[in-house]
Amino acid sequence: MDTQAVQKILVPIDFSESSMNALHTAIGMAKRQHAQLILLHVVNISPLVNNKDDGTMISDSNLQTLLDTHQTNLRKLADKITNEEFIDCRAIIRTGWVCPEIVRATVDFYADLIVMGKHGVSGTKEFMMGSNAFNVLKNAYCPVLLVPSHRRFEAFKTIVYPIRPVEGAIQKYSMARNLLRENDAELIVVGLLENGEKASFEMLSQETFKLDKKLKEDNLKSQTGFYYCDSVVAKVLEKTTDFMADLLIITASIDHHIQDYYVGPFVQQIVHYARVPVLSIRPKPADAFVVKSINEDEENSEYPYPVQMLGII
Repeated sequence: MDTQAVQKILVPIDFSESSMNALHTAIGMAKRQHAQLILLHVVNISPLVNNKDDGTMISDSNLQTLLDTHQTNLRKLADKITNEEFIDCRAIIRTGWVCPEIVRATVDFYADLIVMGKHGVSGTKEFMMGSNAFNVLKNAYCPVLLVPSHRRFEAFKTIVYPIRPVEGAIQKYSMARNLLRENDAELIVVGLLENGEKASFEMLSQETFKLDKKLKEDNLKSQTGFYYCDSVVAKVLEKTTDFMADLLIITASIDHHIQDYYVGPFVQQIVHYARVPVLSIRPKPADAFVVKSINEDEENSEYPYPVQMLGII
């Protein structure tokens, strides 16, 4: 069986409205998929790191108090979810730079999915993606679900699945199938061709045919449409609105080059302006994995600071 089961969901928590709203979505997913929730809070140490070449940390007498406070709050939140929602919910607190620690935690705890708000406490606009969300999206090796904060998303009943004329465009159907089954949802397959790409219609037809065959074999609800457009981004957002979708799934093969998928304008614009949660799925990483700093000032260096992990609480 190739269904991609979600057994562990990592939820970064900074106690902002955005992260708590994303947690609400994650709780619903965990209940439907019988998954474990792992709450992660990262105490950002960047203000505590000296600018010296050796990267030594400035002593801060308030750090332990801060850690104790967050540990207590996180434990209370995890206990509340366990007792009220009957979900296996764990809590982890770490010190470090936020994005690298989120990425590291997905590997350390074998997370199948990250669910997080599109923006946190930085005060970004309602539908715009924050820098933490964008960096996690670029670097996480498991799927990432980014949830806007303007309303709560209890379940996913209509899922938009855009595909382009690229081989392997349906390679991540297994996770989509899992979501469709658990939510009794309908999949809206949006076949996209930019004006002038008529020669690629045959490849797009082949990919959609493969997907349609799998959907019929799995007895899942779906419908497929083909669209020529000047802007792929605009058409995806338009169809998400037209079908009143509550989830948008983007796969790496929607763009022509995988390396452009995470840094190019397509994903940035989709996640920026989508008014529904966006699930981003990328190819599996190589066996070797080294977490590097995602801090803008340390872009090309290994971690220059000691990482403190307080463990599961």
